[in-house]
Amino acid sequence: MADPIIKKGSQGAAVKKAQKALIERFYLPPGTDDGKFGPVTDFAVRNYQKDRSAGQFYAFSFPLVIDGIVGPHTWFRLTPSEVKKGSKGDGVRLLQELLKHFNHPAYDPGPIDGDFGPLTETAVKAFQTDFFDFDGNPLKVDGIVGPKTWTALWS
Repeated sequence: MADPIIKKGSQGAAVKKAQKALIERFYLPPGTDDGKFGPVTDFAVRNYQKDRSAGQFYAFSFPLVIDGIVGPHTWFRLTPSEVKKGSKGDGVRLLQELLKHFNHPAYDPGPIDGDFGPLTETAVKAFQTDFFDFDGNPLKVDGIVGPKTWTALWS
């Protein structure tokens, strides 16, 4: 089931989920995941969207509109689905673009083609070897891009 569209005035579990993702990306201070989409969350969402809007460094092929609404496109960037070897599609394409932007030979996933093949898996494992999760723990080196690796990639 897709996450609901949330905006200023929304409340509940979906808001809390978005707030946690924003905290992990340093757009909200820790402890502000209260499930209420007020002015502070609105400001954080807009800043997150601005950093990933057209013309910005983190836009890649999936730029966001700065509207303060967490809809399908913002959810896709904020909480991407798990991808692993054999996965195909936009999530893999975003992963490959994020890895490429590091401009580090060990993180080069090969062509940006939306196909999670052996080059992408090797790049993910190299990235996971070098980076930590939000809590400062080393990432699990398994080649699977789940929530902790997505956060470390600054999705």
